Amino acid sequence: MSDERRGHCLCGAVEFQVALSAPEINACHCSQCRRWTGGGPLYTVGVRVTEMTGADAVTAYHHSKWGERAFCGTCGTTLYWRMQGRPIASLPLGLLDDQSGLAVTSEIFVDHRAPWMQPIAGASQSTEAEEMAKLEAFLAKEAGA
Repeated sequence: MSDERRGHCLCGAVEFQVALSAPEINACHCSQCRRWTGGGPLYTVGVRVTEMTGADAVTAYHHSKWGERAFCGTCGTTLYWRMQGRPIASLPLGLLDDQSGLAVTSEIFVDHRAPWMQPIAGASQSTEAEEMAKLEAFLAKEAGA
């Protein structure tokens, strides 16, 4: 799939051009994402970043031994979550100028979903335990590689 999209933070200091991995939106309900976004899930799309400008405005926060969250140091916009030392693999949906043709296909950390929010019809559901098991398997595979 080669669906190119452009996006930027609120103030425009950081701009992206990306190729979407798939027309799928992931909703993360973990407590960190809910706090980071101000209450709702973090809606993301899988991407390959083909161009990024304004990297000097990006501020990163290492919130765990493997994860990194980044935001625009000028306006505070949520920019991305990634594995430390890895390329950006997903961006918040709200950064994209064109959000057409996309649908929520998965919800993760659903056992931390806000009590006022209902499951999204048709989206797969995964708990924290299931996601942590996937992460541990990924990290073990990486260590053995």
